[in-house]
Amino acid sequence: MRDLGAAMSKLSITTIPPIRRQAADVLMRARRLPIGHARNDLRQLAIGLLWLEKRGFVAIVEDRDTASKLGQAARI
Repeated sequence: MRDLGAAMSKLSITTIPPIRRQAADVLMRARRLPIGHARNDLRQLAIGLLWLEKRGFVAIVEDRDTASKLGQAARI
């Protein structure tokens, strides 16, 4: 049990994949909403993000500049 506690203390925000952090943020936003369609949509989005992360889809482009650089690098 002591090893588990040591491993948990070593976890930091840098070790959490960005897609998993986004899913957690979406779930927290969903919890603030009243029961209804908007809340369910956010929960489904979080489930979809976790599904993608589980299957290895981890590239998330946050802006157009990064997207264009990645696109150019893929063509070379």
